[in-house]
Amino acid sequence: MQAILEHFKAISAVPRCSYRTEKMKNFIKDFASDLGYLVQEDVSGNVLCVKGTPRVCLQAHYDMVCIGNTDPIVLYQEGSLLKARASTLGADNGMGMAIMFWAMERNDDLECLFTNDEEVGLLGAMGFSLPLRSDYILNLDAEEAGEIYIGCAGGVDLHASLELTYEPLEKEALFYEVHAFDFLGGHSGVDIDKSIPSAIKALAYELLHQKEIRLVSIEGGERLNAIPKSATAIVACSQPLGITDPRIRVRRLEDTLLTQSLAQSDRIVSALGAFAQGVRAWDKTLDIPSISMNLGIVAQKQNELRVDVSIRAMDDENLAILANETTAFFKGFGFTCKLEGGHGAWKPSVGAFADVVREAMHTFYPHALFKAIHAGLECGELVARQSKKIEAVSIGPTIRYPHSVREECDLDSVERIAQVVQKIILFYKD
Repeated sequence: MQAILEHFKAISAVPRCSYRTEKMKNFIKDFASDLGYLVQEDVSGNVLCVKGTPRVCLQAHYDMVCIGNTDPIVLYQEGSLLKARASTLGADNGMGMAIMFWAMERNDDLECLFTNDEEVGLLGAMGFSLPLRSDYILNLDAEEAGEIYIGCAGGVDLHASLELTYEPLEKEALFYEVHAFDFLGGHSGVDIDKSIPSAIKALAYELLHQKEIRLVSIEGGERLNAIPKSATAIVACSQPLGITDPRIRVRRLEDTLLTQSLAQSDRIVSALGAFAQGVRAWDKTLDIPSISMNLGIVAQKQNELRVDVSIRAMDDENLAILANETTAFFKGFGFTCKLEGGHGAWKPSVGAFADVVREAMHTFYPHALFKAIHAGLECGELVARQSKKIEAVSIGPTIRYPHSVREECDLDSVERIAQVVQKIILFYKD
């Protein structure tokens, strides 16, 4: 365990926020080369490392969601839990990488794939263009030890834009900053069913119930695939605000030079207030959300308001239906819409490799079951881009509250999952 932890500390010292991963990519390439691995890189920044005659390819993504102060990530332990001070920990998927580094030091017949920019739409996996030598992919991006994932949701991002115009305000107008703060945040797939409130939705709800308010500006959210932790609006009104939510702070703005408000104020507040955040349907067979939406970001730049939404579904048909419905919803409020980053669902199936993984998992987790996850895993996209048939399975250590400053990783589970990984590698070597 100590060796894996040291690898994670080294990984955490290298910047790897999505879209800014060059240093981490070079770190991986140097590490693998020093161990005698053949290292290849494709145009999407994916790094493939091969030694010997592998049957199994370990896979993790090397970017992370950066929320809070991640420069640098300050690690600390509470018992068996590893955490970060005032930032995301990056165990998603840095701990998977650390297990891979540990395995690379111990095996001479192994393939390891480090994919780029997973957190912003599986971009690396969708652009993967190198042939795998292995017959099986063992993805290490799952976040509940003892569970074996054989399927995942598909997803698409919707970007809705509204052209803004301004209108003059009365000279007697009162100005307030309304700030939704201290919300928990969380992963828009893994945590969407945990009743975690959205700061954007809470702010919009309160503004909906105010009389004769006018928006001057509004913004909120941290990442498209994270449940928003904060949101802020500046409003003008003719009477004091009556905010009742204790998580929303109101500050009077004195001596302001503001003279205009958004002409689209009512439409914006109504759209945000009416948006159906969270789980839309439940899969009773898999016992996970079937369809969900997360309003991740509201951003105002000059004369445009942009709203970014993450849409997920366990099958491609419902994904397309919800994307079309959400597009129509925002168009009804005057927005123009664009869909980006779509990736298909990974249809659940159990093959010979899944049985091997389950047998290895039962050594440490006797009740391990096959499951699917309502989040994006890269397995389906990677398998689809190979000319030969490849079976994929996903496992990983327990990581709670990813994509938030509460993120924590259970180190006991890291050690057990590492042993499971090694057991699977040795099964195919024998």
